[in-house]
Amino acid sequence: MKDTLRALVELQGLEDNLRDLRVLQQDLTKLVEDNEASRELFAGMLAQQEGQLGEVRSFCDQKESEIKDAEENARRARGRLNNIQSQRELTALNKELDTARRQNTQRTEELLKLMEQLETATAEYDKKVEEFRSLEEQMTQAEEDIVTRVREGEADAGGQQERQNELRALVDKPTLSRFDRILGARKGCAVATVKDQICTACRLSVSPQTFIRLMRMETLEQCNNCRRMLVWTEGLFETPEDPEGTQEEADA
Repeated sequence: MKDTLRALVELQGLEDNLRDLRVLQQDLTKLVEDNEASRELFAGMLAQQEGQLGEVRSFCDQKESEIKDAEENARRARGRLNNIQSQRELTALNKELDTARRQNTQRTEELLKLMEQLETATAEYDKKVEEFRSLEEQMTQAEEDIVTRVREGEADAGGQQERQNELRALVDKPTLSRFDRILGARKGCAVATVKDQICTACRLSVSPQTFIRLMRMETLEQCNNCRRMLVWTEGLFETPEDPEGTQEEADA
């Protein structure tokens, strides 16, 4: 029975490893999907901000063009001063120049505000770009870390599967059938160890009678609560005595 119990414990350990690999593979798939969604979202935000920057730059260019045109018109108007022949013409020209100055002052103020807005928006955009680069590095690193772990697990999976087959050949068919049935019903955990008279799977106490039978290791016991197979590993895998410690005790 001890050999059967040891085989079941090792089988459960191998099942745990393979289950962890499957979970890791699922985590990788989900991480890649989540990261791709985050990339698309962030890229969309950056594209929107870049479009807004383009609009502000276009407004700035438009205002600069309007200012240059107004300055050119004012220059031409001042050039007509030498041809003024009446007070009425002079008054009209002065009014035109005064209007042009006011408009240019207004346009210049608008341009300054637009340039301040552009500077602030550009700084915010650059900050978001840097945040995206940092996020991209973190996401890529997280993916690479899991990929490395998955590859390591897959490299070991072949040997673990072979070992499983070896162990299954050592266990009688009724016990193996019960192991597989519990394995499927209990999310891949068919064997639970008992520590301090507590089932480590469901965290409930094992009856004294069951624990005594576990210590004898002559029968295959199950938890009355979760129905998993129980093993008392402290007795099943005894630690060999330290020869030096034994000699010291003898000398004492």
